[in-house]
Amino acid sequence: MESGKITVKEMGFECILGTLPFEREKPQPVLLSLTLWLDFSKAAQYEDLKYSVDYAALSEEIKDLIVNAQFFLVETLVVSVAKYIIEHYPKVVASEVCITKPTAIPGAQGASASIRITREKRSPE
Repeated sequence: MESGKITVKEMGFECILGTLPFEREKPQPVLLSLTLWLDFSKAAQYEDLKYSVDYAALSEEIKDLIVNAQFFLVETLVVSVAKYIIEHYPKVVASEVCITKPTAIPGAQGASASIRITREKRSPE
């Protein structure tokens, strides 16, 4: 097994995210980062994407999930995304999801709020 990881860093887009009334009125910027752990053996041997993860397609799927769901809590968002990856991408054995809200702390220059979760695929019982 050639264990490796794929990382997508700080993909930016806007979405409705938050509990405060002004956060529900208009989209705000967020940054999405993903790390996926998987076995690279077959992908490296055959040089075929079907043995890996199309991270561009996955990124777009996750973006659509987030934008359409309009989450209230960032905690709910990261748990939902990590669960989606594990359930829809069987080659991924673990995923880490991080969402950063660059404008989450009003008036704070250069400050942001981030939340991160790691989820591993469960072994069959």
